[in-house]
Amino acid sequence: LRWVPRASTRAARKTPEDAEQQIYELFLRLALWVRDSAVDHPSLLINFDQTQVIMADSTANTFEVEGSKQVEVLGKEEKRAFTAVLAISASGDVLPIQYIFKGSTNRSLPSASAPRMSEASDLGFLYSLNRLNYWSDLRTMQQFIELVVAPYFTRQKELLGYPPDQECTILLDCWSVHRGKPFTGWLRKSYPWLRLRFVPGGTT
Repeated sequence: LRWVPRASTRAARKTPEDAEQQIYELFLRLALWVRDSAVDHPSLLINFDQTQVIMADSTANTFEVEGSKQVEVLGKEEKRAFTAVLAISASGDVLPIQYIFKGSTNRSLPSASAPRMSEASDLGFLYSLNRLNYWSDLRTMQQFIELVVAPYFTRQKELLGYPPDQECTILLDCWSVHRGKPFTGWLRKSYPWLRLRFVPGGTT
């Protein structure tokens, strides 16, 4: 790799000086939850997060004759991307993925005839729309809980012989929407058996 001068675009997230202590305390909170809720199977703990997937690179760099005053880049004015919400349980089960696209109708979603679309549907992949952008928001997070996370936990409890109200835990990062009252309040009301734990900020 050849390093070249670049203008800074944003401040890097600083790792806390006591990061190891914060992570250890998270471990203790999870251990106490396992003890107090009588959980003896790792499938009742999952971690999920959102990631951007770029379909068309919107870079401003290309090759052109030296001295050219006008340099055109195909797609510079556009950005084609979506968000994928990925979840995995502590037992190694990979949950169905949620894909979030910007739009208000199904025309913004992948075509039903797209290659391997039927296979993805059989696996329970979830396709969601956000009118404003392609990022996860409160509504799409609620969809993910209702259609992916809660059914997974329910199936696991049935398979393992746990009662329906057996506590389960979701591990998340400290994104403001994850910690906000609209989401935490809705979760507490809709799924009182679901608990949230958060990875300390700057330690992911």
